[in-house]
Amino acid sequence: MAKPDNMSDGEWQTRVNLAACYRLLAASGFHDLTYNHLSARVPDAPHLFLVKGDDQLFEQATASSLALYDFDGNQVRESPHKISRGGVVIHGGILEARPDLAAVFHTHSPANMGIAAQNCGLLPISQHAMLFYNCLSTHDFHGFEFDLASRKSLVDDLGSNQSMILRNHGALVCGRTVAEAFYLHHYFEMSCRSQIAALSIGGIDKLIIPSPDVCEHAARQMQSKGVVKENDRDWRASFAWAMTIAPDLAS
Repeated sequence: MAKPDNMSDGEWQTRVNLAACYRLLAASGFHDLTYNHLSARVPDAPHLFLVKGDDQLFEQATASSLALYDFDGNQVRESPHKISRGGVVIHGGILEARPDLAAVFHTHSPANMGIAAQNCGLLPISQHAMLFYNCLSTHDFHGFEFDLASRKSLVDDLGSNQSMILRNHGALVCGRTVAEAFYLHHYFEMSCRSQIAALSIGGIDKLIIPSPDVCEHAARQMQSKGVVKENDRDWRASFAWAMTIAPDLAS
């Protein structure tokens, strides 16, 4: 499907990129029925964001099916796909409060929910986890995020970070580009899976945890990558694969 005449190039490319992320995560095993959302800001209309409808699975999202909303929860362009109050609260709230962010990924995976239930949080026991060393927020569980008033605590707890453990809930990972949100979410998920695997043999006392100096050095090395853009090799390879396994995503 070609870009609709009434749509900017920036919005259409963001739609295609975000649909690719939905398909890639679905192919990686992120299945929680119709729940969870990945959202992206429209680059030339920064007060608007794109998101999957609540009636769709991740693997059903396409570029044209994504719904367009403002931060107050008003659907801007008519679509049969709507989002819940929770989607508006979390995604609209974060994107409104953080103009530096372009995408918000909220997922429930067995691994990130497992870490969200542990007092220790995410431990620096893998190379992947170093990316989040001293820059990972936590948000306590207060029930479902359906009330607009709950935006404040979400935004306050996230602070200036891009990733947050939602305790007893799941994960929130944000990016300055869609590609960066995908990249960070991948690393966060790998970090959670490796921690669950390591703890399966015993308690924290059995783990090898590098010194703070080593962790800080590794974190600086990881973070020196800078903003992950659409020309990054990981995104280019992932996007190409998404188009192979889901050629209809750009429809």
